[in-house]
Amino acid sequence: ALSILFFFILFRLEALKSGTKKVLDILMPFIYGAGIAYILKPICNTYERFLEKHWHPKRQQLIGTVSVVGSVVTGLVIIYAVLAMLLPQLAVSISRMARSLPQMVDSISSMVDRLFEGNEIIQNYIMQLSDAGTESISGWLKDSILPYMNMILTGLSDSMINAAGIFMNLFIGLVVAIYLLSGRKKFKKQGKLILYSLFKERWANKIVEEIRFADRVFSGFIGGKLLDSAIIGVICYAGMMVLGLPYAILISVIVGVTNIIPFFGPYIGAIPSAIILLTVSPMSCLIFVIFIVILQQVDGNIIGPKILGNTTGVSSFWVLFSILLFGGLWGIVGMVIAVPLFGVIYDIVRKLTARGLERNQREDILQEYNKEFHEKKEETKKKSKPSVSDKINKQINEYINKNVNNK
Repeated sequence: ALSILFFFILFRLEALKSGTKKVLDILMPFIYGAGIAYILKPICNTYERFLEKHWHPKRQQLIGTVSVVGSVVTGLVIIYAVLAMLLPQLAVSISRMARSLPQMVDSISSMVDRLFEGNEIIQNYIMQLSDAGTESISGWLKDSILPYMNMILTGLSDSMINAAGIFMNLFIGLVVAIYLLSGRKKFKKQGKLILYSLFKERWANKIVEEIRFADRVFSGFIGGKLLDSAIIGVICYAGMMVLGLPYAILISVIVGVTNIIPFFGPYIGAIPSAIILLTVSPMSCLIFVIFIVILQQVDGNIIGPKILGNTTGVSSFWVLFSILLFGGLWGIVGMVIAVPLFGVIYDIVRKLTARGLERNQREDILQEYNKEFHEKKEETKKKSKPSVSDKINKQINEYINKNVNNK
């Protein structure tokens, strides 16, 4: 049966890919809703704990509804505040770039003329390149752009349709997120019932333990990364205001948002920001580049480790590997979730390896490996202070053990 199944998958791979893509397209609102609900879950739990502590017992039935509504409203307010700061600055930046671009081209041309003044050979060569470039651009516009203008307009209309579809999926996803937040405790119990009905208790306990580990890694990493990025955005805004650089709000939002992406995020945010400042003044661009390099060094060596710690247990090499792998598979979303996802996979492989060595009676290899590579890390971890994410997770676990388990 397994051979037949393998043969079917191998020779029907394209059909299975198209079928899977179709199912994912249909379920995309639920995927968006699950992501939104997972991000809003800590806010909802915070509202719920606060209301349980301060509200009268007669209002206990309304706590769940008020917590869900409060978390959704909080998320929408944050998004509105970011867009309200970003969009006006973005419009001003684009209009200023459009006005200053011809002047910048003229200034570069005059600078080149002054630089090579008196050198007829280089000037003639530049003139030939300029004429050839003008002819090639006009030929490209005539032969390539105009015949395909209809195709470009069709692609633009398709992009607008896709954007409308994304907004529709997000709207439906928000509704799905409200349902998921409202029934999250019930869904959790239902999942536990199904799990223990399908697996023996030993394996079901291991699966539950791994799910809790995955939730701890994802919540700790994403929450810590959002806090880290918010701090970097605020520091970037304050530094740019002190240095007198323009577009402080726009560039600070870009730097803060892109900082969520590990490893490559600072570069993704710094390059377009530097280009925006270059249209204003080369000196402003140079000052910003120096400032952002210093800021990222402070973030990578001081702020990031203090907030995140080692929440995933993944080394720098595997961080780079996971970002390239999952970023290539799923784009920006893959780059954001790459590190915690690979941390969960790494933990599963580690446990399976330990189980296999135990079954083959070769625990000595594992002990030797731990002694050589992990004892120093454990000593350093004991000496170092716990990160903000570790403290938050510890407080949440203490609250759950004290209140929920007793109830």
